[in-house]
Amino acid sequence: MTHHTERPCAAPGLTSYRYGSIMIGANSTRGALVQADRSLTYGAASIARLEIWNAQSGLYEKVQP
Repeated sequence: MTHHTERPCAAPGLTSYRYGSIMIGANSTRGALVQADRSLTYGAASIARLEIWNAQSGLYEKVQP
């Protein structure tokens, strides 16, 4: 069985994103960054650390700026 951070966890209708170990369901990359920022205890969220679920490969991939 895979760890929950290795598979999509977003509710239906949302896209699965991952920011480190933070799992996010959002409508857009911008929305995912806002949610990641809310979850951080220090600093601002950066697109460089954001990953998006690719259903074709079954893996999270870096978000392209």
